[in-house]
Amino acid sequence: MTALVLQITNAGRAAMVDPAGGGTRTVRIAAAGLTQAVFVPAPTLEALPGELKRIATVSGLPVAPDTVHLTLRDSGTDAYAVRGFGLYLEDGTLFAVYGQGEPILEKAAAATIYLAVDWTLEAGDVAAITFGDTTFLNPPATEEVAGVAQLATVAEALAGLVADKIITPATMAQALAGYVNAAQLGAAGGVATLDEQGKLALEQRPAIDLIDVWPVADQAAMLAKADATVGDFAVRADNGLVYVLQALPPSTLGNWLEISTPAPVSSVNGKTGAVVLNPGDIGAVPAGRKVQTGGGLLGGGGTLAGDLTLTLAPASAAEAADGAIGNKVVTPASLATILAALAGKANGAATVSAAGLLWGGGALSGNPTIGLDAASPAEILAGTGGNKAITPAALASLPKSLTPNGFWAFPGGLKLMWVQVRQVIGTETLFTVTYPDSFNTFVVPLSATAWNANFGSARDLWLQLVGEPGLSSCTVQTQSDDGQNMRIDGFNVLLLGV
Repeated sequence: MTALVLQITNAGRAAMVDPAGGGTRTVRIAAAGLTQAVFVPAPTLEALPGELKRIATVSGLPVAPDTVHLTLRDSGTDAYAVRGFGLYLEDGTLFAVYGQGEPILEKAAAATIYLAVDWTLEAGDVAAITFGDTTFLNPPATEEVAGVAQLATVAEALAGLVADKIITPATMAQALAGYVNAAQLGAAGGVATLDEQGKLALEQRPAIDLIDVWPVADQAAMLAKADATVGDFAVRADNGLVYVLQALPPSTLGNWLEISTPAPVSSVNGKTGAVVLNPGDIGAVPAGRKVQTGGGLLGGGGTLAGDLTLTLAPASAAEAADGAIGNKVVTPASLATILAALAGKANGAATVSAAGLLWGGGALSGNPTIGLDAASPAEILAGTGGNKAITPAALASLPKSLTPNGFWAFPGGLKLMWVQVRQVIGTETLFTVTYPDSFNTFVVPLSATAWNANFGSARDLWLQLVGEPGLSSCTVQTQSDDGQNMRIDGFNVLLLGV
């Protein structure tokens, strides 16, 4: 089971603080609220958005140092879909919330739901949380906790890698079917073993009969080789043929197989008899063909009747420094003379200075360093420093959340946030929109627009902002001019601020 991460609210965190000693005190979760609404879980929530029902049948049990197995049950006759839920303490404080865009489950009127989830949190928080009703728990079974467990397959039992499944006697029998007792390893009638090189141990290998090659005078001598074994060869001098023994005894001619030899060459390049080939017969280059140089730096050449020499003359150090001739090439040795002459003309007293965003510098007699520091994402957001450069990588690292309910922070601290709500709304009502992040100083609402999944003429409902928006949430309302055809499938809110 994939563990969920519930958002503990600020009020829930405050309830865990012991007012007397300042440490942690135990809290008791007594009820759970269910909602169909899509919302952004935030620690500032004090009530579950769009709560449709509150149930007292909530049970939980720690199953690991950082995990609580949580079970919610509802046997009522109403039908609904659950996209989020919240946990309430005995005094009604909203302790923790969880929400997602797709339904977690859907309940029919005649059904009883059991919502079982694993909740991960800090080990200290697990020890401080208790539950009112633990009579209907079905936690995952562990070595310390009695509960529900999944059965392992034979493949999983053989692999030995799964730690959260159990093995039945039938599965164990199949897993042990290929087991070899240690007493049978390397024993006669048992199982052969391998040495350190992955080869069959020497003492367990059968004797190997080496293949022999017997030169014999004729057929009679071949059949007389009483010590020949299967696989041996006989090379007969009388007919020049080779035979291999396929079965015993060697005295039976039918047990010897004649090995065919290739036929003699019958023609060469389509010619028979005393064959003389010319260059054209085999595609060779005629001996009169020449290799010529095109002048310039390369010299030599001649016909292909003999060996050829091509020359490329190197310039001496003096010739390279003089720079007058054009029929020789500069080598690394002659180039070093030119470089040494240039180095002697450099002004060692000259300096390189840095200005503006650059720093460093120094005399050319040493190895001066010029630097340019890059601004960090935090410095870009602050927008105050004037001595560093902004890189594309730092811009790309500015805080952002490119999700349906997300934000993008810009240099200087400016933030653009957007919230999407997807649910059918058919009445004039109020909504509290919680931002995916908080503004610090001010916020300006850019737009609040209704959204419909499909075209329809019966869509006479629009959206309005109510009051001044807060730094972490705002209020919107749906409005109709005549109370007829009121429906939208959700809405979008866009905000800008610092």
